[in-house]
Amino acid sequence: MSKINYKKLPITDLILYTQKADLKATAELIRRIQKDIFTFFCHLCPPNDTVADLTQETLIKIIQNINKLQNINQFKSWANKIAINVFYDALRKHNKNNKIIEYEKFDFSDFIDYKNKPADNYHCKELECKIKACIINLPVNARLAIILRELEGLSYEEIAKLTNTNLGTVKSRISRAREKLQTELSNYL
Repeated sequence: MSKINYKKLPITDLILYTQKADLKATAELIRRIQKDIFTFFCHLCPPNDTVADLTQETLIKIIQNINKLQNINQFKSWANKIAINVFYDALRKHNKNNKIIEYEKFDFSDFIDYKNKPADNYHCKELECKIKACIINLPVNARLAIILRELEGLSYEEIAKLTNTNLGTVKSRISRAREKLQTELSNYL
């Protein structure tokens, strides 16, 4: 009997093994997807403890419901739908505590290319902070749509399906979000 090398398995096989309650496959699946989910929430929410909590809650819901996934090729869309639902649930719970975070206090050093000169690094960090602040200041629906389109690479149709929104509304939200970001970032670009 040969040992399974879970790290080399394609994600579709990991999903199938996870659906059969294989704990090692489940651990590897979580390891592979957690960074993407965390990054998704980092772009969607102000940087604080909520991002880690939302990531954890999403991962738990994915594993709890993985047996409901019928088409494993739709895993990414299915996981995104769970993340979106977790985000909306959190918004409903904490709607009154909507705070704006000062992005200058957040450490973006993980995103900086240290091959550049120090002045270039400073400008990259400043631009990154400004972009994040502009995205966070977008209305929630526009923020979600622009992140799903530009950062997750989803099509307009996929976004409409995931957010239960008309295709025209999705296009409009993305267009308005792009215009607002261009206006606010015009001094930086």
